[in-house]
Amino acid sequence: MSDDATREFRLDDPQADALMVSTPETWRYLPKLLYYPLRGYAMPVVITLGLGLWLAGYAGPFGIPLSGVMMGLLGYYSMNVVQRTALGHAIPPPLGSEALFQGERLRLLALIAYIGGAATCAVLASRAGHPAYATLIGCAAVYFLPAFLANLVLQQSLDGAVNPINLLSFVFHTGIPYLVACLALAGVAYLVMLLSGHVGEAVLLTVLVYGLVFVCHMVGYVAYHQHEQLGIAVHVARPTAESRALEGQQQRLELLLKQMDEQLAAHAPQAARDLLLAEDDAGLINPRSFHEELFEALRQRHQDALSLVQAERLMNLLVKAKRFPRALDIWEQCLDFAKDFVPGPPSLPGPLAEQALKEKR
Repeated sequence: MSDDATREFRLDDPQADALMVSTPETWRYLPKLLYYPLRGYAMPVVITLGLGLWLAGYAGPFGIPLSGVMMGLLGYYSMNVVQRTALGHAIPPPLGSEALFQGERLRLLALIAYIGGAATCAVLASRAGHPAYATLIGCAAVYFLPAFLANLVLQQSLDGAVNPINLLSFVFHTGIPYLVACLALAGVAYLVMLLSGHVGEAVLLTVLVYGLVFVCHMVGYVAYHQHEQLGIAVHVARPTAESRALEGQQQRLELLLKQMDEQLAAHAPQAARDLLLAEDDAGLINPRSFHEELFEALRQRHQDALSLVQAERLMNLLVKAKRFPRALDIWEQCLDFAKDFVPGPPSLPGPLAEQALKEKR
């Protein structure tokens, strides 16, 4: 896996975060907003939820609980996107088993009530012979859903979350991009209703999930930059000397890996090894993090010989910091592909062996 592909699946990317933080103009940051649902963990989530919603329509009575699960996961993920973005993170989160153990049940019930209420009103209007009203209700529900999600996540109280004034305030401050995006989202939702039962519905449902994740990221972005106007309390992490130093450290790591990749592509492993050994800790704000990421990058490249060199350096750093359990973890990883690996210097294995006995590893 290339380094660029690896970066897509990091939970924290200081470089991407710094770009989002330093670009308050929505139209300038719009390409990154549009790309967000297609990067890293977001893409498989979008595809899985879109296809899951489509399959629920063909599952008969079993589709009802499946739809409930899919909608619950979509609601949780959308709120998570808003929350992480509002905290200054430009990387999409994964959708893991933690979605099943959410403590904010009251807010989740409010979201279910919003969706269920809108769906019920649309169905009643349709059965009463007013399809135009049903369409209007459905499109309005889709249009205001991202702003409602943002309020659920960012307002301190449930009263503030369901307050229509706060809802309209979010729509107003997000401006024209929200209007265009949500009108397109509502249009896709309308097409889903028209193509119900067709294979094309699967594509449209996936596009619908993509659009919802995009708009949730956009309202989180707006919340980050306009939290004072919106009257919400978010943790705004402005760039600091430390964050800039961390960004510089990340760029230094990427440059080193790029140079090593070039040497490896030229079949010069000794030159790559020399680059690795020449790298020192001078100027690093967090050496342990640097060497951890470097070791992980070499493992992902399946460079076993270089991984062992880096593992020895990392383990010495960890032992010096009294992080014996983590040093043992690194040693165990190395033993998976090098059964006789013993890190140096000779004084290193002693304390690690004691720790292994203590933990019965």
